[in-house]
Amino acid sequence: MPYPFRMSARQSLAVENPEIPEVLDMDGGEAIGAAEAIGDDYAKAIQLRMELRASIAREKPKFLCPICQIPVYLVSRKEGRRFFFRHLIEDGRCSAHTRGELGEKEIDARRYNGAKESRDHLRMKEIVAESIACDPRFSLPKTEETWKGALGEWRRPDVQAKFGELRMAFEIQLSTTFIRVIAERREFYLREGGLLVWLFKRFDESGNRLTQDDVFYNNNRNVFLASEETLAASKAAGKLCLECRWTEPVADGATVVLHWQRKIVSIDELTVDAERQRIFFYDFDGAVARLSADSKSAREETLRRRFEAFWLDRAERDRSDERDGHDDLGPWNGLRKAFDEVGLKLTTYPGGEGSETLLNALYSAKHGKIIGWRYKKFIEIAHRIAGGHKPYLWAFRLALAAYDRRALILSEDQSGLWRKKVVRYKDLMDKGTLEYLPDRRFDGLVAFLFPEIADGLGMYPIP
Repeated sequence: MPYPFRMSARQSLAVENPEIPEVLDMDGGEAIGAAEAIGDDYAKAIQLRMELRASIAREKPKFLCPICQIPVYLVSRKEGRRFFFRHLIEDGRCSAHTRGELGEKEIDARRYNGAKESRDHLRMKEIVAESIACDPRFSLPKTEETWKGALGEWRRPDVQAKFGELRMAFEIQLSTTFIRVIAERREFYLREGGLLVWLFKRFDESGNRLTQDDVFYNNNRNVFLASEETLAASKAAGKLCLECRWTEPVADGATVVLHWQRKIVSIDELTVDAERQRIFFYDFDGAVARLSADSKSAREETLRRRFEAFWLDRAERDRSDERDGHDDLGPWNGLRKAFDEVGLKLTTYPGGEGSETLLNALYSAKHGKIIGWRYKKFIEIAHRIAGGHKPYLWAFRLALAAYDRRALILSEDQSGLWRKKVVRYKDLMDKGTLEYLPDRRFDGLVAFLFPEIADGLGMYPIP
């Protein structure tokens, strides 16, 4: 997940020396190293597992083995959660061998848990069906009935019902299910305009099974459980209730910490995203986006203040003849690097390419005092910009308005000369006179440093 804060160092999630060292990305047509494709973000790796299996189910595989052109999917070693790519079919045509001795059927047979699991599964279906029956907005629940698809396919969900116009399928997960099965069911219900909801009896937050992760990380980091407790809540509320568990990202200084949360929630409190086959109580993705926006805003404000402090200090030392231009280059180069990181280019040296006059004028307007010149009155700055730097006048006027300097200007315009000048140049500006056409070279920098006038920079009249 692209957290907006510093995270602890992470290692690649790819196994060392994989049989398939790179994959062919059919979206871009390029070969990608296995380690790069898998990355170091566990949530993204789990989401990639689902994406690859879903693309195979749609018969448009995302990744192929570059040697044999067979579709590949992502599997994990149980120890340490390290991932590698495996052929969909392994028939000897490729030198890479990625499959074990046991197939899915053999594995299913070996892990089958007999009557105990069957009783748990049966009771879970009863709990879900009884909980749905408490809610009159649902149609009567159907257990183990066939859901026929438009293309002749079918599925038999544990429980199904209609909630208004939305058909919902509830699948109970007590043991491990292959990612292929999860992905294929998601794709089926997506084509049918239905919603698949996975339900668990237990969920171990500290050591989840891979199947639980496949559901959790592809459902906006929400997972649902059904139990005797949720059935009692459904009966009391007269509506379907489930237990939701989710992680909540919380900023902790320069890092983000994930906190597990739990709550019994009703169907009314959930957000349905049928197009992405998601249903959730807590919007994890939205929370991350807000944290990211807040973090970006805070970083930009810090950089904005850093630049302003540099500029005002430089101007003050210039007024007192204490500044040596070479003394500014070290801090300036640091600012240049920081601005590069936000996509803005500063000039090679402070005030280069004519920006000094513009920045002095704008900071003077912001602070209501003379910055960068040795004038005695503020209005002298206005006269200088209007007379000798007309391409900067538009931005300067915006700043005068944004920082409410009208009273200051008028108090110093004893002769009325400025007011007469304003009448003349405003008429020319209204006509879009090229003489006053703004210098656009510094719009990005000005918008960043003075966000109060950013929206007006591009509104100069064009004839």
